[in-house]
Amino acid sequence: MSEISLEILNSNQICYDEIDNLFGSASNETLFHHPKFLSYHANEKFPHANWRHYLFREGSRLIGYLPGALVKEDSGCIYKSPFASSFGGLVHGNLSFSQIDICLEMWWNDLHQQNIQRAEVVLAPLPYSSPNFCEGVEFKLNQLGFKLEEPELCLTVPMTEHPEFPRQLFRDKAWRYLKQARRQNLITIIYTQEINDIKRFYPVLIENKKKHGVLPTHSLEELMYLHELFPHALHLFLATIDENVMAGILAFKSSQRVLTSFYPAINEEGRKIQGGYLMNLLFAELYCWSLSQSIAWVDLGSSSFGLEAHKTLINFKETCGGRKFLRRRYVWHRNNFQN
Repeated sequence: MSEISLEILNSNQICYDEIDNLFGSASNETLFHHPKFLSYHANEKFPHANWRHYLFREGSRLIGYLPGALVKEDSGCIYKSPFASSFGGLVHGNLSFSQIDICLEMWWNDLHQQNIQRAEVVLAPLPYSSPNFCEGVEFKLNQLGFKLEEPELCLTVPMTEHPEFPRQLFRDKAWRYLKQARRQNLITIIYTQEINDIKRFYPVLIENKKKHGVLPTHSLEELMYLHELFPHALHLFLATIDENVMAGILAFKSSQRVLTSFYPAINEEGRKIQGGYLMNLLFAELYCWSLSQSIAWVDLGSSSFGLEAHKTLINFKETCGGRKFLRRRYVWHRNNFQN
C-alpha cells in the first residue's frame, strides 16, 4: 500500500477530471460537493472566506476529497464543510477505516495549524450513500471531538418497483385529490431541461418564495450558469394551463442515485386548482420519471429550522411518501478543549 499524501487547494477551478473519476466510484458523493458546482459563486461574493479543499492521494490515485472554506467571523477563524453549499465532509470510495483515519488526521492537523476556533461538517442524509453505507467518517469526527449539533430533519422518498407505483407512496386523501387534478384536461404536465422553460418557471418560484418572505438561493443568472456547467443535472417538471405555468418542481440530480427536489413552487392561480394539489400531481410525475431513470431516492429537502420542526411541511411531505432522515451537522469548538 502506497503512502497517503495531502494536497490543499484554494480554488474551485481544480482537478475536475480527477474528481469526476473519484465521484464515479464513490459511495457518498453529491453534486453539491463538486468544485465545479461551487464555481458558480463569483469570487467577490464572499470576501471574508477562502476556499480550502483537501485532496488525498494514495500514490498517484485520488482516494478522497473534502471541500470547504476558512471563514473569518467575529469569534475568529471558522472552517466550514460545506461552505455556500448543502453537503460537505470526506467524499471517498471503498476505503478501509485506516485510510479514512489517516485522511482525516491530516486534514485536522492542517486545520489546527490555521488556528481555527470552530469547525463545522454537514453530512448528507443516509440515502445518499445507499446501498454502500459507511459511517467511518462520523466515528472519526467523534474521535476528534466533534459533537452532533442541531441536525436538520429531511424527508426522502424511496423509488422502488411496486404494482401500483406511485400510488403506494401517497396517503389516501392526497391521492384522491391528485386524481381529481389529473382529470382536469386543461392541465398539462411537462418534463423539460430547456433553459427557456427554467426562465418561464422562475417568476412562479419568486412569487412562491416571497410569500414566505425569502428569495431563491440561486438567482436566475446563477441557475443559467449551473445549467451550462451541468446540462444533464437540472430537471424541471411543469404544470401548465393554456401554456401558462401554474406550478413546477426544479430538481437537481445530486448523485448517481438521488434526485433532489430543490425548488417546488406554485403560484396563486395554481393554488385554486383542487386546493393546490397540483403539487401532488407534479410529485407523482417526478416519481415516475425517477423510477424510469433508476434513481433510488427523491430528496424532498429539509423540513426543520434548527431543532424547530416545520410540522405543516413535514405532514405534506409525509403525504407524498417522505421518510425521515437527518442531515447531520457536526461541530467542534476550541473552547470545549481549553483548560
